[in-house]
Amino acid sequence: MSKRKTLVAIDGKSVFYRGYYAMPNLSLPDGTPTGGVFGFSVLALEILKKYNPDYVVVAWDKSKTNIRSRLAIYPEYKAGRKPMPEDMREQIPYLQRLLDAFGWPLLECDDYEADDIMAGLSDQAHAKNIDTILISSDQDLLQLANDNTTVVMLKKGLSNLKEYSRKSFEQEYGFTPEQFIDFKAIKGDSSDNIPGVRGIGDKGATTLMHEYGSLDEVYAHIDEIKGATQKKLIENKEMAYLSKKLVTIMRDAPVEFDDAASAIDVIDPVQVKSILIEYQFRSLLKQIPESWKEIEVPQAELEHGTAEEVGLGELGLSKVKPLLFVHKEWVVVSSESHKFARLKLSELTSHTGLFKKPLIGFDCKQIMHALLEQLQSLPEVEHDIRIGHFLLNALSRDQSITGVVGLTADSELTEIVPALWAEYSRQLEAFKKEKSIQILATDIEWPIIPLLAQMEHTGIKLDASYLASMSDELRDQLSDIEQEIYGHADMEFNIASPSQLADVLFNKLGLPTEFIKKTKTGYSTAASELAKLQSLHPVIDCISKFREWSKLKSTYVDTLPNEIAADGRIHTTFALDVAATGRLSSHDPNLQNIPIRTELGNRIRHAFVPEKGNVFVNADYSQFELRLAAAMSGDEDMIKTFNEDADIHVQAAALVAGVPADQVTKQQRYAAKAVNFGIMYGLSAHGLSQSTGMDMKSAKEFIDRYFELRKPLRNYIDTTLKQAHDDGYVETLLGRRRPTPDVKSSNYVVREAAKRAAQNMPIQGTEADIMKVAMINLEDEFNQKWGVWNQKWDRPKQLLQIHDSILVECPEDMAEDAGKMMKQVMEDAYKLKVNLTVDYDIGKTWGEV
Repeated sequence: MSKRKTLVAIDGKSVFYRGYYAMPNLSLPDGTPTGGVFGFSVLALEILKKYNPDYVVVAWDKSKTNIRSRLAIYPEYKAGRKPMPEDMREQIPYLQRLLDAFGWPLLECDDYEADDIMAGLSDQAHAKNIDTILISSDQDLLQLANDNTTVVMLKKGLSNLKEYSRKSFEQEYGFTPEQFIDFKAIKGDSSDNIPGVRGIGDKGATTLMHEYGSLDEVYAHIDEIKGATQKKLIENKEMAYLSKKLVTIMRDAPVEFDDAASAIDVIDPVQVKSILIEYQFRSLLKQIPESWKEIEVPQAELEHGTAEEVGLGELGLSKVKPLLFVHKEWVVVSSESHKFARLKLSELTSHTGLFKKPLIGFDCKQIMHALLEQLQSLPEVEHDIRIGHFLLNALSRDQSITGVVGLTADSELTEIVPALWAEYSRQLEAFKKEKSIQILATDIEWPIIPLLAQMEHTGIKLDASYLASMSDELRDQLSDIEQEIYGHADMEFNIASPSQLADVLFNKLGLPTEFIKKTKTGYSTAASELAKLQSLHPVIDCISKFREWSKLKSTYVDTLPNEIAADGRIHTTFALDVAATGRLSSHDPNLQNIPIRTELGNRIRHAFVPEKGNVFVNADYSQFELRLAAAMSGDEDMIKTFNEDADIHVQAAALVAGVPADQVTKQQRYAAKAVNFGIMYGLSAHGLSQSTGMDMKSAKEFIDRYFELRKPLRNYIDTTLKQAHDDGYVETLLGRRRPTPDVKSSNYVVREAAKRAAQNMPIQGTEADIMKVAMINLEDEFNQKWGVWNQKWDRPKQLLQIHDSILVECPEDMAEDAGKMMKQVMEDAYKLKVNLTVDYDIGKTWGEV
């Protein structure tokens, strides 16, 4: 006998909601949310892999009319259900395109819900000897499980599916799927506002079904049922039978199972792959059926044409503008005619004619690294497609060549080249419409690229022997702390294990748990939670120190020596397209995260040393973000305080407390400092209470009073949040933008996080922009005074940019001049109503400055 065919029917809106809440932050470059569509895509590919169906249909709850017939029975049915969130409704056209590509019909009709439609389709399929698999998170569908129907419930996530046959349902519930209707009639369903028998829940309804088997039999034997249960059943009999009508799935929905229209072979793999790429779901391309993986997506060819590989001489570069990018070990040079040639990286500097004009390329910094070994000076950048893409969409997640142009990672150069030229043209048009972004690119992003290449190439020297000695010392100290912790616990255990640590703290030592967050595995031992217990037991300080020292030992002390290159220096990479604020980020290794204010962090910094005869000069902005907050909000009182070099924290504390500045206590200043630095990050009363030890009432009163006195700042924050909501973006003083789609999210946690990011970005982003201007101007000053950058140590060189500071290495006799120059240039980088103040230090190690 041949295998019976299978129809999969999907409760579309149920799956859509699940994806929406599972992936709340997912969006396209223009801010269009895509989490619900992503979730549906995950399930769609899982269905193909797991069930290999012959037919697939999607049932949908028709807006406004799908529950009309049940409302006629009970007007309160599904009362209180919130309408579909607007940022979810936006995704429906994108979902429809996905379903069209899969060839899966979407069926909806008046007066019938999705589960009614699925039941009707299931019956029609059975009549054609076709088995059905029904997929939903709505438990009402369980009543349909039988020998030819499997009901699949979506559990946690989108690929965790629990299957119910008639047999497995009966094993779990102890009664039949048909009896599930009466079970739900008794217990009710708060999610659908189905009343059931008030006061009888899951356990009580299960007991009654095991005893009597049906709602009719329960009431036939009502006299046998005793006590409160009998009373509840009698008082709610009408509601119980009404609930039965509501939960009973209707099987007569006017839909037709069209086996030709829903056949799996109507799927269009090329279109599905194209949509996954277009929607930036590239991670799902690994999940597609094996038979699809060899199918090419010809979108680049269709949209932009294909490129031809030729010899370098055939490009006519003396007359045309070239575009360059690195692809593996090759540098690809192409012309607008879409012809391209390949050069080995090692051959690049023999073609100096390519670099007499400003450079157009993708990731120009990578090209410049190949040039630095032999060229005395680097070309200017006319346009970097990678950075341009990020400027136009700071939330973009994939900055690879193929990600930027919308191709798959295995795309050929013949596709990539024309797609890059098309993206370049698109960016030029976008820049024309957004003049502030064009100016930002021309004045800041393009000029800083050669400088970053020089900084990465120069690197910073590391004393490996110093760190080796420090590692041995830390190992011994950690062993001592470990033994001290065991002594407090009176037992040995794995301190790094949250569950074992929680057991020791809360069970063995009996520390209080009233204010400790509880996770799925027990009480939390996160640093923020242990801080609440700090004064209650000496073991808490030991644990905090053990964690801090262990992390620094493994992250820096033991690891940094492995990063030393052949020249004895560490060469970090600075990225312009990671932080949405525009801040530079450092990686491989990250040199920006070594703690500044801890003794151990400072000791690690002492391992970074200059070359013999050189010193370090470090210049940093004083209270940079606060000064920008004052200037951007127009708070004249703050501006005056800064410009008079008064203590901004004492002044704020004095205003809030209503006392003269000389009467402000340390605690009052500390609280004011916490609020001053926390305002950009949406500091709450709870956060202030946690950081200062104030009680919640006092913390709230402090913040309220602070904003009464800082009304310009309050207004600025409110205006920023309004712009984020109304315009869909926020921006810096210099025109950098960050899209803010999630400020409209219906998910509270996502929405509040988005608001904090939006509130913070203009200030932090302006800080990043001004810092880059200072770096560019500083390099120009170095060039004028000491000559252009070269491989020798005959002039100061910028090494690192860390937060609000610039680190320079130079010959010792130039240090004082370099420091004065750094101070002047950084303070003059951008004209504001508030003075920017810069301090500099000179030292023999990074730790000294």
